[in-house]
Amino acid sequence: MELVWDEIDRINNAGPSQGEQSIAVQKDMKQWGLREGLWPQINYNRIIEAHAEARGWMQEGFTGLEMPHDD
Repeated sequence: MELVWDEIDRINNAGPSQGEQSIAVQKDMKQWGLREGLWPQINYNRIIEAHAEARGWMQEGFTGLEMPHDD
């Protein structure tokens, strides 16, 4: 019976977790930041902004939901 209560507690009191895609973007951002000489000297929020700009994610009219396609 204790196993059941432990499982209920684990589910009801679960903490936040980070997904694989988020981890992949974070790793890519760090590698990019190191190559650009920004990591770790620059404020982390500025690195996020600069990385997004370099990737074209900050362009006008870009929602992040666009699908890539060949012209």
